[in-house]
Amino acid sequence: MSADKNYESHVQENGTHIEGRTLPSDADPAEYSDILKFSNCEDITVKNCSILGGKEDCIDAVRGNNYTFDTVTLTPKHNGITLKGSIDTANITNVEFQSHGKDCDIELGQYDNYWYIGRPPTRNVRIIDTNATDGKPIVVKVWDANTPIVVNSSVKVINIPKFIWWPYFVFRAIQTRGIKNITSPVAAGSFIKTK
Repeated sequence: MSADKNYESHVQENGTHIEGRTLPSDADPAEYSDILKFSNCEDITVKNCSILGGKEDCIDAVRGNNYTFDTVTLTPKHNGITLKGSIDTANITNVEFQSHGKDCDIELGQYDNYWYIGRPPTRNVRIIDTNATDGKPIVVKVWDANTPIVVNSSVKVINIPKFIWWPYFVFRAIQTRGIKNITSPVAAGSFIKTK
């Protein structure tokens, strides 16, 4: 598995505000895994932006707190937004999907390299006034995450049963971190690279 190549990455940032941009503005989105990647950030705002999807996501966030995506237009190829890594609080408001992802449109709590047995789920996600231009429901897959609060949005929530995702997550955690570490949190400032 090759490492992700992201168009724009934000790591351990606090208070970053991205506004009024078209992403990517100067490149073919198909050359990138994720267009906007956030890792272990806090108080992030993406507002009034238009984002074309990469091979994986328009927006991918792992770990951190308080993400806001407001008045954003997404054109995903695979997924629109992925939030994982025990993120606490994310608001997806006035987001317009101009296409649907191959797998789903929003994914919550998918496996990440920082997962360990006993970690809190991704939680406090709100989807408000968010719809697709074709009128079809936005598909939201929920793995190790609480079901999002949905307000005034056409959404189909698919909860992946724990008996399906949990063994897969344990297997992947053993592959990534070794069997001795699958119940131990990863330090907040640490980053795990896959080969």
